[in-house]
Amino acid sequence: MKRITIFIVFAFIFISLSTGCVEKEDDVVALNINDIRTDPLSFTGEIALTGINVGIYPPDPTIFFLMDTDELLACKNMQCGAFQLPVIYNGSEPIPELADEVVIKGSWVKYEDGGQSVDIFGATSIEVKGNTMSILMGGA
Repeated sequence: MKRITIFIVFAFIFISLSTGCVEKEDDVVALNINDIRTDPLSFTGEIALTGINVGIYPPDPTIFFLMDTDELLACKNMQCGAFQLPVIYNGSEPIPELADEVVIKGSWVKYEDGGQSVDIFGATSIEVKGNTMSILMGGA
């Protein structure tokens, strides 16, 4: 009887600890833009990305460009990045402002531009973390 009680206690402790270690869906770790830059299309399915909005595509205001946060904050120039990820978003939230740091979730979609089909990241959600303009302009 004592062995069964000890087994049940250990089983309960193990289940309690392992349940606390399970990552919740909202706690998804977002990849940085530079994490995907060498082969972006190899990341399939829904993924989360974090970066800073460095521009809007004038012919289509639902498209904006994300740059790696660390890279941008190091160079403090929105044109310094060799890789800027084009993102399309047609959701209910507004497109992020220039210099907004965001976490987006989505996957690759086909986009028709001037009769050509290109792969672009289609965001299904956008969470604005803050704006970095004061840092980029030399403030604290």
